[in-house]
Amino acid sequence: MGLLKRKEEKSETIALRVPASLKTELEELRKRAEAAGFDLTATITESLARFSRQVRSELDGSTGSGVVNGRSNKSNGAAGTPVTNGTAV
Repeated sequence: MGLLKRKEEKSETIALRVPASLKTELEELRKRAEAAGFDLTATITESLARFSRQVRSELDGSTGSGVVNGRSNKSNGAAGTPVTNGTAV
């Protein structure tokens, strides 16, 4: 059993715009998690790390078809919504 502990990686803050309803939900979940003795920030951070690895894997595995300037030509807007430069118009 080792006594030495690894240094944790330095953390930094990111800004991420989300719908107001999601922000409200996350604030409520944070309160509930803290009251129950859990660390919601650590949970979200691990989820973002898994998400990042999945996106990287998908991008690394893409054949290049449907990808222009590092972006997929697929729209995530409503069907039939015109998209210009990745922004629905």
